[in-house]
Amino acid sequence: MTKQRNPWKIAFLTLIGLIVLIFLALLLVVQLPSNSDNQFGESSNTQRTTPISAELNKKQLNTLSEYYLDKLQNGSDNAKYHFKVADQGIVYGSMKLLGANVDYTVFFDPKVLSNGNIELHATKLSLGQFPVPISFVLTYVEKSYRLPKWVQLVPKQKLIKLDINHMSRHGVNYRAKTIDMTGKGKFAFDILLPQ
Repeated sequence: MTKQRNPWKIAFLTLIGLIVLIFLALLLVVQLPSNSDNQFGESSNTQRTTPISAELNKKQLNTLSEYYLDKLQNGSDNAKYHFKVADQGIVYGSMKLLGANVDYTVFFDPKVLSNGNIELHATKLSLGQFPVPISFVLTYVEKSYRLPKWVQLVPKQKLIKLDINHMSRHGVNYRAKTIDMTGKGKFAFDILLPQ
């Protein structure tokens, strides 16, 4: 006597198997390191430059950031994101999650590196009212948003690296000297003009 198989049971088990495989694949992809982690910002600028010093306060830096990000994201199909400086650096915006727009906010402490680049260490994350690991959201942002080449997300370390030495426009580069978030703030940079 032959046993007759239930097609619904087979379809259900196949669906469960596919869901488990997709979940494991996503988990594996999130765990893999970025290809550019070790190479980011290491190449030196051998071109001769003339530095011009510039100093901004929080209000001026926020205005500059808003202008630059508006130009960068103009015409983009991706959801817009914003950067603001208060007592900490703040990146905020909204993203599609299960078909609904969900607001997110990530708080950062900035650090000037010896080579003049900047690292932003994520300290707090809010995603609507739902607690989500910072590294998860940074991975999502890295894959979902059009970021400039000089911005690198390192989700495992809860870190954003800004390679401002190489955010060149027409040969002009930048180097951070001071970031002071207290009071009105003090942000000192060198603008490196080619000779």
